Amino acid sequence: MTTRRDVLKWGAALPALGTGWHGAFAAAPQGLDAMLVDTRFPGALAVADAPVPVMQFAGDVTRVWFDDLDARWRQPGFVLGGITGSDALFVLETLAQHQGRRVVSRAALDLPPVNGVQAVRWIIAPHHPSVTA
Repeated sequence: MTTRRDVLKWGAALPALGTGWHGAFAAAPQGLDAMLVDTRFPGALAVADAPVPVMQFAGDVTRVWFDDLDARWRQPGFVLGGITGSDALFVLETLAQHQGRRVVSRAALDLPPVNGVQAVRWIIAPHHPSVTA
């Protein structure tokens, strides 16, 4: 079941995905409920100007998961966007699957790798009607 809120959120976020990582998050107020930024990557915080909550971490998403994401993903809705390392995205993607969510957009960024880890921009959203807004 698609709701009006879903249509508005994805109507704003999806067209921007092809415009690069800044463009993807330019629609953040309409398309995302929050952002997750891995501070290991210089320049990743440049998107923090968006008027949605920005959660920061440096490589290990454990604290963010326990303090915030687990509870939010147990409720309906909640679309999360982020710029993280591919390693952190792997963990988030695994956790998201257990909460009825999946990565609906992902693209490697043209930022210098940190310790061999590539920066990735992504969006995780609900994929089952029971977890939509």
